[in-house]
Amino acid sequence: MSATQRLDEIVTLIEERGFVSVRELSQLCAVSEVTVRRDLQTLHEQGRLQRTYGGAASVRALPDDNGHAEAEAGAGVGAEAGGFLTDRVDVLVAAAADPQFGRVLLEQAQRKHIPIVAESLSMMGMSTLVALDNQQAGFDLGCWAGRYALEHFGGKARVLDLGHTLTNTAARSRGFLAGMRQVIPSAELMLSINAQSRFETAYQLASDALRVYPGINIIFAINDITAWGAHEACRDLGVDPASLLLVTFGLEGNTMRTILSETDYCRAGLAMFPEIVGPVCVEAALRVHSGEVMPPHLVTPHAILTPETLHEYYVKTDGGWRLQWQTVRERLRVPFLTEAAQARSRTPLPRRIAFVVPYSEHEWYRNLMAAMQEYTQRLGIELEIVDAEKNLRDEMDLRRRGIAIAAAELVQPGDVILIDGGQVTTRLAEELAKKHGFTVITNSVRVFDALRHCRDITLISTGGVLRHESGTLIGPTAEAVLRDLRADRLFLTVSGASLAFGLSHTNLAEVTVKQAMIRAAREVILLADHTKFDQEAVVQIAPLSAVNRLVTDSALAASLRLELSKLGLHIIVAQT
Repeated sequence: MSATQRLDEIVTLIEERGFVSVRELSQLCAVSEVTVRRDLQTLHEQGRLQRTYGGAASVRALPDDNGHAEAEAGAGVGAEAGGFLTDRVDVLVAAAADPQFGRVLLEQAQRKHIPIVAESLSMMGMSTLVALDNQQAGFDLGCWAGRYALEHFGGKARVLDLGHTLTNTAARSRGFLAGMRQVIPSAELMLSINAQSRFETAYQLASDALRVYPGINIIFAINDITAWGAHEACRDLGVDPASLLLVTFGLEGNTMRTILSETDYCRAGLAMFPEIVGPVCVEAALRVHSGEVMPPHLVTPHAILTPETLHEYYVKTDGGWRLQWQTVRERLRVPFLTEAAQARSRTPLPRRIAFVVPYSEHEWYRNLMAAMQEYTQRLGIELEIVDAEKNLRDEMDLRRRGIAIAAAELVQPGDVILIDGGQVTTRLAEELAKKHGFTVITNSVRVFDALRHCRDITLISTGGVLRHESGTLIGPTAEAVLRDLRADRLFLTVSGASLAFGLSHTNLAEVTVKQAMIRAAREVILLADHTKFDQEAVVQIAPLSAVNRLVTDSALAASLRLELSKLGLHIIVAQT
């Protein structure tokens, strides 16, 4: 059986049965368990199945921690959902880790006076942050690990830190090392490396680190998916469980809770309790919606759990691990836990809350979504789950379409226009197809295809060599044609624009054609959304003074618009 056939067979088996273990797949496919786990990771990345601890499940019917089929990201979205996210929600609960996403969404939320509850990580314009004290929690876990090393490793502590660069995860790592050194001052940090909160990255980094630094005896993972990758690496390398301690920060769902219960490499975990954080996020959203002034940080509880104490907080059922709420009430301090119902009775409820999720594959967010869904459903509130990356793409597409609509209004009958290649100029061509009575010269295959059936538009292609990556025609032929033509205006796109470096682009061959277009046009109109600014690509096209007009979106900073206006650019802000 070839590797491709084996992958197809694995998918078929899992779709038929819903779940199949690694051991069973190894026997059925006659390959090692190591090979099966690598196959499962490949299929998980392709979206053909969902990796779980000990095997894999069908993506069609993956149970959540409550034993129910998991809702797709986006569940809870009403039929009217569309347009900008901030046009359809009353409160944002946001956990977006991408700075570009935050810049687009959070500025728009502020302009529309939509309150923001941040989860895990502080962000611009938030009303409050719902998160544990990462530094203290890391310190507590580090102290526990130090005491373990004193008892089991003779006081030797050589640490691999599988961290991340975000401020909250960096605080976890700092706290953990400080806690270790509180107990064992000689504790060594052998390696601290960014595992990117990805299973495959953590697996590879842990494998490499253990080979290069065989003295490592403690691995600290800043979340469960990172810990899982490290756990699998230890198992595949055949590391003696008695010689190594793996501690995780999270205990977010079935995977690491089950691993902890088996007393293998992982013997302690810092529980962050998504089942608690979810309702607290919703309660915080209700209160900021009603205008209540919130503290800057709502601190959620944490607890260090071991194989011996796990059952005190969680009980394992056929559907997964369930939180023991009685223990929570007795031992933990939870914001709003007692006065939630009383507060709701005197405040108006929002119609819809959006929860913005950066890593929807992580068990933390899957369980957080489930807890929030259950809580909002009881209150009759809609919860819209938003995939941060997809929402960014949708938001930017709407902004580019707005730029294209504004640019199309500049074209008059009788005009001769040049159109460059790019996503926004393809949108422009779609808008121009609704007009007539002008001439278009273009080196873009996509622009040409959008206008080729418009009989009332004279369409000229520059010819040239096709660059498949951008769908543009480049080279001496295109440049020669442009030398012999003149246009009233050019609609230009770039990779970057800055006050210091001017207009720039990533590909030299495209740059020479863009320069020829600028020379051939009486007026240069730059079509650029806000993400193109303060960026400098590889090759300069021209100074900003070569541009007569800029059509951009409303997210371009006002201070930068003023600076560009000083250079003589007429700026058109597209309505979106």
